[in-house]
Amino acid sequence: MRLEQLRYIIEIADTGSFTLASERLFIAQPSISQAVTALEKELNLTLFNRYRTGAVPTQIGLQVIAHAREVLKEVGEIEKLSASDYSQLTTTVTIGVIPSLSSVLLPRVISDYRRIFPNVSIRICEQGTEKTVKDCLKGEVNLGLIALHGKKHLDRENQLLFQSLFDGKLMAYVGAQSMLAGRKKITFKELLPFQLFLYGNDFALHRYCLEQISQYGTPNILSTTHNPESIKHFVMQTEAVGFGPDISLLGDIYVKTGAIFPLEITDASEIHFGVLTNRKRKPEIAVDALIKEILAQSAR
Repeated sequence: MRLEQLRYIIEIADTGSFTLASERLFIAQPSISQAVTALEKELNLTLFNRYRTGAVPTQIGLQVIAHAREVLKEVGEIEKLSASDYSQLTTTVTIGVIPSLSSVLLPRVISDYRRIFPNVSIRICEQGTEKTVKDCLKGEVNLGLIALHGKKHLDRENQLLFQSLFDGKLMAYVGAQSMLAGRKKITFKELLPFQLFLYGNDFALHRYCLEQISQYGTPNILSTTHNPESIKHFVMQTEAVGFGPDISLLGDIYVKTGAIFPLEITDASEIHFGVLTNRKRKPEIAVDALIKEILAQSAR
């Protein structure tokens, strides 16, 4: 019995497929199949029922997989003890992150983190919360930095763990030429007549704004984009309304110069910012350390 065989059966159980497991582990499917078959022969047990559509653990297979998770958990703790020189650790950590947290939080986090992990590459995927949730479930990102509007209801069959960072407010913002430029506060109902420039539909913010304004009529969507700077430039040159969390406007050069005017949306729910991980995937040393750095920095 080898550790990689235990990793294989856990991945197959999590994905429900030999093919998906091979893709995620970057190992040829025949190699995984042969390794699992060899393990079954060694144990004299059938761990999976194979079907055209995938693989399902047998009852005894579920018990073996549960023990395999515990074994790898303990191995991970031993690896932590042995990896005292983190400068020699080379890996890639992929983060799915909403733009506001990417610009406000990540620069100082990564700067401090790289002093301890100088050879760890960090891949940043700026995208919406909806996309990051899907990628986290599929194992395509190691962690996510997301925003939830209103209640925290991220369960997805108990696969996802959401660790709170801080809360914020939703703001609308307009350019100097807008008739709303002199306002400090506004409601969703009052925003109904105005053209809206929104983030793309894989952003939780997109869905939330539409849901709230749709209570009073059909929203007038001018355009959507994934680029917050594009929204700001467009708002400055038109009478459209943009949206974003308050942290994305703190210290903003356009706000300071009077090119953009923020308006608090008084009937908007609180925004909950946090770290998203997959409960079924134990973080590697580099990922675990990055999550701890993010939590520490957000508490300052």
